[in-house]
Amino acid sequence: MKKIVNLFLLIILIFLVGCSSNDIKNIKTNNQIEINKKQYIEQLKKVNIKGTNDYLTITKKVKWKIPKYEKGTTVSFSIPIHYTITIDGKDYKGIYELNESDFSKDNNPKYNLTVTNLTKNADIEVLIEKK
Repeated sequence: MKKIVNLFLLIILIFLVGCSSNDIKNIKTNNQIEINKKQYIEQLKKVNIKGTNDYLTITKKVKWKIPKYEKGTTVSFSIPIHYTITIDGKDYKGIYELNESDFSKDNNPKYNLTVTNLTKNADIEVLIEKK
């Protein structure tokens, strides 16, 4: 009987470890991003736009978090992602509103920014495209 209980506890332990490891993924971030390619970057770090002297920085750390709401309530929310794009030494500050109608507000003359993924662990995937 003791062996059966120990086996049962071992199976539960293996199950719990397996479930928790799915939530903790090692997403590789890039310190240089390519134009027209979705890539994960590290927040709060200056990231070079490959082949240029330009940079993108997510200036406030954010993560995916759904606000608390009452059961049966329709929820609509956005997550503001503050960033700076540095072009030829000049900073262009902007805010990307991550919601149903994603959009970016800045006045840089060269790039469009799209946030393509944001996780509860603060991993952020972006896409930089030329205007």
